[in-house]
Amino acid sequence: MTSVARLGAPLQRLYREFDWSARIERDAIQFPLRYPDPADRELVALLTACLAYGRVDLFAPWVDWVLTRMGSSPHRFILGFDPQKDGKRFEGFHYRFNRPRDLAAFCLASQRLLLQHGSLRACFLSGYSPTDQDVGPALERFARSYLTQDLSAVFPRGRLSRGYRHLFPLPSTGGPCKRLHLFLRWMVRREPPDFGLWREVSPAKLLIPVDTHVENMSRAIGLTRLKSRTWRMALEITRRLRRLDPEDPVKYDFALCHKRMSGDCRDRRHPIVCAPCGLRGVCRHWKGRR
Repeated sequence: MTSVARLGAPLQRLYREFDWSARIERDAIQFPLRYPDPADRELVALLTACLAYGRVDLFAPWVDWVLTRMGSSPHRFILGFDPQKDGKRFEGFHYRFNRPRDLAAFCLASQRLLLQHGSLRACFLSGYSPTDQDVGPALERFARSYLTQDLSAVFPRGRLSRGYRHLFPLPSTGGPCKRLHLFLRWMVRREPPDFGLWREVSPAKLLIPVDTHVENMSRAIGLTRLKSRTWRMALEITRRLRRLDPEDPVKYDFALCHKRMSGDCRDRRHPIVCAPCGLRGVCRHWKGRR
């Protein structure tokens, strides 16, 4: 793999010079950004992150659809949510694995957790310890808190739907948990475009959200050699990034993801597209070439 020392300067330059504001409308973060109230923002961030699988142009219209039906304050809507009455608002929702009852279950579980803890922040912190090596153990408890609620009002047979379980993957199953890591990045990191609402959690504890774009970029510049997108890959990439910035290792996520998403990286050698790329000197596709 590429030495960390060689990666430092080009990655720092990419992070410093990347115009994240020009890509906001092509990123899931556009939805929580609409809500200045932290209570609304963290709920919208979680809902958006849970549904952020597939291409942005596919899931974004459905996220917008759901938020429209929640009204001006999703936090207020969820606190007053009645599965029998308000669940009907989501009739017609159909995005890949998810159906209307999955949204109703999300609202009901969120309502219960808000009544118990007061906020999603407090819910997460109830399972978080600053002595943990990373956010993995707390994220496991947070996801389980959504999966262990009594949702019989939505699922009368007591069996959670596949779609609802898909919203809350567990770290213990070995998957990358990209969407939940994305949610934590938004909540914890202090610098734009992220919100820094959860100050009790150190950005140093975060793990990078590994989607197909970050996976390919990371393999291209030598952050990982692993073949499968797993929790182990997220750990490996973050571990190497932590050697570049121990206090904020996932700060590179947005730029790495959008560099490939925008077409500036083709995951192969391309003389025209690659010409202005500052990562070319550490890219495996250009290894040994001028």
